[in-house]
Amino acid sequence: MSLLGGALAALRGRRRQDAATSTIPAEPLDADHVLVRAIIDGSQPAFAQLVETHQRTCAHVIGRMVGDRDQVADLLQETFLAVFRQLHRFRFESSLRTWISRVAYTTALQYLRRRRLEAQWMVAVEAPEELGVGDEGPGPAEISETLQAGRHLGAALERLSAPQRLIVGLHYLEDFDLAEIEQVTGLARGTIKSHLYRARQVLKQELVRHATAGELL
Repeated sequence: MSLLGGALAALRGRRRQDAATSTIPAEPLDADHVLVRAIIDGSQPAFAQLVETHQRTCAHVIGRMVGDRDQVADLLQETFLAVFRQLHRFRFESSLRTWISRVAYTTALQYLRRRRLEAQWMVAVEAPEELGVGDEGPGPAEISETLQAGRHLGAALERLSAPQRLIVGLHYLEDFDLAEIEQVTGLARGTIKSHLYRARQVLKQELVRHATAGELL
């Protein structure tokens, strides 16, 4: 992150001024508040801690969206540079991880726009199949256990659309609730539920197929 060293020096004065004029809450600050304040004051170790904490989730968001592993590292650097530059504007109206994940989502969307792939993503993300009735497939606990254990993960996820892979990963692997996924993606709650429903249907088919073949324990 050598690019960030220069940004730290260039922006430190303005961030300190912004921090000095902001309203300081009376109650003790939580860990995220302390971390943000330290970064605004110019602490490189604090920023390194933020990157280490959130880079896995950001890599998931970017990787599911762009579908090109070779681009993930570069887009991660773009994401955390944008986080650093915008952090003085963060007002804790959402959790820090949700806000950072939104920056990653926006960075990936900008990449798709540069590659003229944004329209394709938006069609896929805004037009899931309609919710059905009856058996919705395996429940959240079963899906989470299967994904965490890695059983047939690759085969199952490859059958999902890119938006479904993103939303399933955020919900079941990263433990984002529906409200947080709304904030990250900007999608309506009903659209998110519809993607999750379709994903459960596909995962059910995979689980049944492997169970029939005697591959599940």
